[in-house]
Amino acid sequence: MAHTDTRPNPGDRFASATIEQNERTQDGTLRPQDLSKDHPFELRHEVSRLNKQLEDISVALRKGDFKDLVENYTDWKRRIISNFTAGVARGLGLSVGTVVVIALLTWIASVMASLGVPYVSDFFDYMGSLIQQGRNGST
Repeated sequence: MAHTDTRPNPGDRFASATIEQNERTQDGTLRPQDLSKDHPFELRHEVSRLNKQLEDISVALRKGDFKDLVENYTDWKRRIISNFTAGVARGLGLSVGTVVVIALLTWIASVMASLGVPYVSDFFDYMGSLIQQGRNGST
């Protein structure tokens, strides 16, 4: 890998050293000599701020079960099983929910018809007469 020298950003107050004043680390990167000497409190503050941000990111990833998410989406068999079970659960939930809502509406309508609510009882009387006509006509 070819190494290229990068010039410090002129607006960066921490990288005021020139390339010639810097020394190379073991991996070949440049380390400014004046950073720890001129700005020790600012650097400590910056490092503690970055550590806090890293800790926040770590906590967020742990809360979001990021590892589990990555494991599920990298293994195609797990993804198929997960999607299949999610589809079955949604289908069952929709079916049970529909039955409960229709049963509840039917019960409310029957209570209203037995109480003699004007339009509801008339509607059920009319529907009952249509059903009786259909039975008499088909036998």
